[in-house]
Amino acid sequence: MNNELLPIKFFAPRVIDEQRVEPGGNSEDPGWVLKGEKLQTRAEELRNSFKELDNIIIKRQESKSIAPFVFVAKVCTDATAKSRRKEIISFFQSSEKRNVIGLSDSDELLVKIDSVEEMRNIYSKLENFQKNNYAISCLEDFWEFKPMLKTNEDIKTYKIKLINYQDYETDIAMQRVFERELFSKKINYKKTLYADTLPIYKIDNVSQTTLDDLKNSQIYEILFSIEPMPKYQVNLDSLVENEHINVTMPIEGKRYETLGVLDNGIAQIPHLEPWMARKRWSVYPEELIKQDHGTFVAGVALYGDILEGEKWIEHKGIKLLDAVIFPDTEKEGLDEDELIANIKEAIIANHEKVKIWNLSVSITRSVTDTKFSDLAIALDDIQDKYNVLICKSVGNCSNFVDGLTKGRIHEGADSVRSLVVGSIAHSKGIFDLSEIDNPSPFSRIGPGPEFIIKPEVSHYGGNAGIDNAGKLVTTGVKSFTVNGGLAKCVGTSYSTPRIAALATGLYQELEEDFDPLLLKGLIVHSASYSDKLKIPQTERTKQLGFGMPKSVPNIIYNAPYETTLILRETIEKGQYIDIMDFPMPKSLIKNGFYTGQIIVTLVYDPILDASQGGEYCQSNVDVKFGSYDEKEERDVSKRNILNPVGRIGAMNLLKDGLYSKKIMRDAQNDFALRERLLIQYADKYYPVKKYAVDLAELTESNKRNHATENKKWYLYLRGLYREHVEQKALLEQFTLSQDVCLIITIRDPQKQANVYDEVSQQLEALHFWNSNIKISNDISISV
Repeated sequence: MNNELLPIKFFAPRVIDEQRVEPGGNSEDPGWVLKGEKLQTRAEELRNSFKELDNIIIKRQESKSIAPFVFVAKVCTDATAKSRRKEIISFFQSSEKRNVIGLSDSDELLVKIDSVEEMRNIYSKLENFQKNNYAISCLEDFWEFKPMLKTNEDIKTYKIKLINYQDYETDIAMQRVFERELFSKKINYKKTLYADTLPIYKIDNVSQTTLDDLKNSQIYEILFSIEPMPKYQVNLDSLVENEHINVTMPIEGKRYETLGVLDNGIAQIPHLEPWMARKRWSVYPEELIKQDHGTFVAGVALYGDILEGEKWIEHKGIKLLDAVIFPDTEKEGLDEDELIANIKEAIIANHEKVKIWNLSVSITRSVTDTKFSDLAIALDDIQDKYNVLICKSVGNCSNFVDGLTKGRIHEGADSVRSLVVGSIAHSKGIFDLSEIDNPSPFSRIGPGPEFIIKPEVSHYGGNAGIDNAGKLVTTGVKSFTVNGGLAKCVGTSYSTPRIAALATGLYQELEEDFDPLLLKGLIVHSASYSDKLKIPQTERTKQLGFGMPKSVPNIIYNAPYETTLILRETIEKGQYIDIMDFPMPKSLIKNGFYTGQIIVTLVYDPILDASQGGEYCQSNVDVKFGSYDEKEERDVSKRNILNPVGRIGAMNLLKDGLYSKKIMRDAQNDFALRERLLIQYADKYYPVKKYAVDLAELTESNKRNHATENKKWYLYLRGLYREHVEQKALLEQFTLSQDVCLIITIRDPQKQANVYDEVSQQLEALHFWNSNIKISNDISISV
């Protein structure tokens, strides 16, 4: 890196860059809408299906059931788009009530009915099929909703979820009814709020007879699911080494931020004791605290660079908080609800001082495609409420021992708000399976539910393999035992504290208010892949997320031939940002064409709703960056024209199809091997998006059309929202908005153009507010 320290910059859109969303659409029926005989046949099939629900609804009303009736409306496979969902929701709407209350699968809507009158209203809409042709074209079938049951005679502890009726009073009433029923049946239970709208009931010492009794009772109508309560275990295999590492000490008067270690305890060994921020937080007595796993995690976070003789993180020291959230599991078990309650209590007690937390703990079950786990929902809720960032491990997989493929990430690693971490091999022994800088054999893979990218980043966590005798062998990373000796161990548990320490180090070096979106954005933006990576490009994000981040100083400084700009904004529904004077440096023009490498990272906190199954993320942000020919004046007196200035000939250069596959395939430069990234996000509701393109790889025709020296440049951001949250905002009268953090780097691959200074000058000349990121005075950087 160049010796000149050039800090990355914030900038903000001007008033003229904030645009209003204009109405669109046309009056003609889309091609997917059924007509004539096909529409009539579909309506008749749906009426017959709905008739089968009649008797159930009538019987429940006669028996004075207090719970609304819930049924499943199966939608056509291609009818999940927002434009069609709006028609379906409207079809089931009754007065001001939202009758579509959630999803049981990606194409199965849960619909509630409070009365026979509502049932008849739906039936009459099915009869009047011409008027309701849009919704009827989207629907396939109806059936009564039944709770999802997973029981086993050998299991005695279960978790129960109730139906979320999307109405506060109804939900509270149903919880009271359920609790009274459990009390009357002498069933012991514990209620834990995983999130505000997600109460979980744990019942202990349950027999099959008790479960059958629940199944035959009236409260069965209000249950969403019954399943075994997940349990957690952790193992640490270590090898003590004969090495000596000097104890480091905090410098008096220096600012140190604290990393919270949510684990099984940290031993007060000489290397760690001076760095402990305050006394241990724990709900367990000393005799139940094992400390081995937490000590190893803490050692990696604090001494990781020193122990490995590397400059991977470069944080200059951080404080540690010991938060014991699970006991010695060989002496005492731990259920999921207890784990969540402990995490929440530890963070509540310390969140004002401790903003970043390491969680190298998983529920040992793989995620599914269509729903987010309860642990993930709980972690998201905690981060929202207490303004903290959790760094979470993806989980370990031992399938390689039996020659099997890797498993999906563990539950909890699908947390949308968390920064989720995979593992890379730092070294390779004779029997190890992974090459250096490639995914560790034990590191679980993404994607998360609904194909969101998890993990986001990876770091060094060890290597493993099978020797000639068929036994497991490992090449571990270094840390400390509870006795203060050195040990080696492998696992995503130990790649994660490197990222947590990186986030803490960044926060420590920036004189900015704590901003988890900014920290996540900076870490993801800096991440890249090793030129030693052997896996196909299509596998990269599944295995490693966006790669391994740079160290603290290398994240916050630019070289003269590059510039990094940060846009931190809130975009309200009905508005978007369209910066038509983006300061693209003219020094990148070579032989009449714009050149340069462009990296764009977008991180945002989507609106979340646990009741919506796979549609848990209820908002999306679309980003475009590219060139255009010229601005045009628009007549705002015309219908649907709200913005006085538009663009002619615009092209989003973050689109995959614009680039030459041959040039990209043949390229062996550093950018091609490490950073190039084009993913077809389209309208996917991903909370993290990243693009990395090289204008030199445009096809010849696209260069001529979109990269000539006379082009102007634009940056576009717009929030999008699912129909459920839009309807909720209308009924509850609040404004939808989306916090976003966009980071863009523009770089001269030849390292010749003075990009940094030119962009800085253009920002001033074009009247953009801009400011260097604020950095503490004592940071240093290695060359």
